[in-house]
Amino acid sequence: MLTGLAALALAAGCDSDDPEREPGPPPRPNEAALVAHLSKLDEIARREGGDRAAGTPGYDASVEYVTGVLRAAGWRVQVREVPMELWRERSPAALTLEDAGALEPVRDFRVPSYAGAGDADGALRVVEDACDPADFGELAPGELALTSVGGCLLWRKTRNARRAGAGALLVQTGTSGRGVPSATLAVPGIGLPVALIDRKVRLRSGERVRLSVDAVTERGSTQNVIADNEPSRGPVVMAGAHLDSVPGGPGVNDNGSGVATLLQVAETFGRRRVGRVRLAFWGGEEEGLIGSRHYVRGLSREQRRAITAYLNLDMVGSPNPVPAVYSDGTPRLARLLRRLYPGPERGVLTGNRSDHAAFESAGVPVNGVYTGADERGPGGEPRDPCYHLPCDTLANVDRAVLLRMARTTARALAVLAGRGQAK
Repeated sequence: MLTGLAALALAAGCDSDDPEREPGPPPRPNEAALVAHLSKLDEIARREGGDRAAGTPGYDASVEYVTGVLRAAGWRVQVREVPMELWRERSPAALTLEDAGALEPVRDFRVPSYAGAGDADGALRVVEDACDPADFGELAPGELALTSVGGCLLWRKTRNARRAGAGALLVQTGTSGRGVPSATLAVPGIGLPVALIDRKVRLRSGERVRLSVDAVTERGSTQNVIADNEPSRGPVVMAGAHLDSVPGGPGVNDNGSGVATLLQVAETFGRRRVGRVRLAFWGGEEEGLIGSRHYVRGLSREQRRAITAYLNLDMVGSPNPVPAVYSDGTPRLARLLRRLYPGPERGVLTGNRSDHAAFESAGVPVNGVYTGADERGPGGEPRDPCYHLPCDTLANVDRAVLLRMARTTARALAVLAGRGQAK
């Protein structure tokens, strides 16, 4: 997931006025199969250098695994190329402070994807939230701008800093205790070195700072995996999950949990006649929702109208979970998910932060389930303390909540596909 989502508590419970009923016995995903899929994705990341990010061997191996499972379950599978700009660091970044000396990558700072390459050496200048060009009024050319997260997207802060003549942009984040999470500018080509710095690192205005980023952005591609249980004619219900991880992390909760859920849906449905269902595994979500946006742009008007509902699965096994449905999605789908979820849940404001966004913009009814990223959960602790970090491994998943989310998703798809429409 691109970023943590602000939770909004909503009343839970069943909707006795909802006329939708399950067509026959509900499908029953099981925990052992879910864990087997998660274990395989974790193994792929460990074998292929620590992650499954778009454009890497780990992602290619993930595509191969997913397509094999889907075909074995009897689904019709297509692997579709998606053009994208691939960013990578050629050597580790270096950040040195006059007062504290050299900082350690990941533990103390991290360079976000699509940050520009270059060397910056100059005084630090504290600015406001960097969302307005006027925030840089006191910045001298070549100084390194220092701001904090929030207020606007990271790419906007970076663009404003470059236009103001900054040598680089430093952004202080929260303190996770486990390192600085991976992030992305989402927009290639801004051309300014950027570093995210843990808030525990003390910085002062006027301090001399040196930042070196050795990175390159090249044209390349990733892949979407699209699977149908029946020939592609007439109305279809869709569910999707992004298949890629962040660079430098195995992504077992984010978003192996969503991937495992959809694979179990495919296996549970098998060759049962439940109506038309399409499952999608998106590439490049962590770099800016690239795969899902490309897919929706490529649909004709008739093809868009044929999709009667889209359910999104992005982080559904968080270790300190707060189960939620999308409160800003289609209300009818939210009611259905609440009725099918066996326990209390909340609502979450999702905005355009995951793969449902392109479908919603195209007029497709959307909703989804979610258990949390870096928001505070029970006990005041993060819902996923390993969000976008190397520790997002198999041990980072709450298996009980994942099973409940998987069963809710399977039942919802069976209901929606059985009715043939969801509007």
